[in-house]
Amino acid sequence: MKRLTALLLSLFLALSLLPAAQADTVGVYFGSRQAVYSQGGEITLTLKAMHAVESDLTVSLADQYGNAYTVTLPKGRNSLQFTVAAPQTANGGRLVYTLLDGEGYVRRTPGVCSAVPRGGARYSFSEDVYQTYAGRDLPIKLRVENPGSLAEGTVIRLKDPAGREYYSFTHEARREAYAITFETDDSWVPGTRLSVWVDGRDTADDDALLAVGVSGMKAIWGVDRSDNKIAFTMDSGSHNRYIYRILDILDRYNVNITFFVTGEFAAANPEMVREMAARGHELGNHTWSHPDMDTLKKNEIYSELTRTSDLLEALGGKPVTVFRPPYGHLSGQARSIVNALGMQAVRWTHESMDARKEGSEENSLKYSTKNMKGGSIILTHTSTACTLAVLDQILQFYQDNGFEVVPVSQLLLEGDTYIDENGIQHAVK
Repeated sequence: MKRLTALLLSLFLALSLLPAAQADTVGVYFGSRQAVYSQGGEITLTLKAMHAVESDLTVSLADQYGNAYTVTLPKGRNSLQFTVAAPQTANGGRLVYTLLDGEGYVRRTPGVCSAVPRGGARYSFSEDVYQTYAGRDLPIKLRVENPGSLAEGTVIRLKDPAGREYYSFTHEARREAYAITFETDDSWVPGTRLSVWVDGRDTADDDALLAVGVSGMKAIWGVDRSDNKIAFTMDSGSHNRYIYRILDILDRYNVNITFFVTGEFAAANPEMVREMAARGHELGNHTWSHPDMDTLKKNEIYSELTRTSDLLEALGGKPVTVFRPPYGHLSGQARSIVNALGMQAVRWTHESMDARKEGSEENSLKYSTKNMKGGSIILTHTSTACTLAVLDQILQFYQDNGFEVVPVSQLLLEGDTYIDENGIQHAVK
């Protein structure tokens, strides 16, 4: 028996010493959204990782012509400069390099880098996001660098990823800005991305445009379900001192929840956020800096959301599909951008009050269990001692009363649904 115990102990120690990189997935991205090259020379690109890799990491990329490349980020490094040959072309076209999916890493923004000929003309959008109502005019502004390097009369087109053309005009060699307008028709789809095509060549780069309608899907407060599934959620945007204790309690009850995480918290505590995902919990977007969304401009909303989703996807290894607005404030403009980025806004049916002046152990327990039914969404916070103190009791209540705790995305209904005036999601019958 002693020999068997010693053998098991040795095996446990050996497994615990395996390199962490085997279970870790690092986020990789281009160090710059644009590079410049000379005809017949070389193009220098920069690859970056969110942290130094613990073993050599092979990353794949390709250009828009299907040419594939692989580069190796050496162990202990978090960046690498490498070169590819620039093509010999008559007019020096733009090249677009895209990071491809691979083993041991996930792509984060920017996952695309454009290489433009030195001194060549470059068209770019003046904003990241444009919005209008379907059926109304959409005004767009374009800037041009080095307009004299492109032949007068060159055809410029705006297209979506499917190749549909929305607008075209001819280049003027001395003109540095264009204001154009087109009407959105019945086929207008919120979330359409537009890119600039020059003389038949795709010139999409970091300035690809996210164009969305202004009336986004309502936020979901709860779900009309016939079973006893509920979603317990915790917002994470403040200090981190309770995280591991919370995770251990959740493990004891074998439940997975949704952590709505701010980008600032994730950037300051990447290992904790990785641990949340590693233990099976869902990562939701809670903006980067926890602002009141109703006070932000379109590009500010876009930045708050994309920066956070990119980081959470890199840390958790999965796309982020749910979003919780700070303070519960979410205008139609913000909702439409949330939806266009592939997320559903989620509020709550039950607030534990733990982040308010009324916060107490008694109230956390009371408001996290009172009038509970299938489809309920409970709001709590990882930074509050009162919720931590009664978390065992809350989860025991759910268990004793037959409630199944699931992440928010698993609570939401699929297929044909609608959201009523109270924010409850229903299946279309």
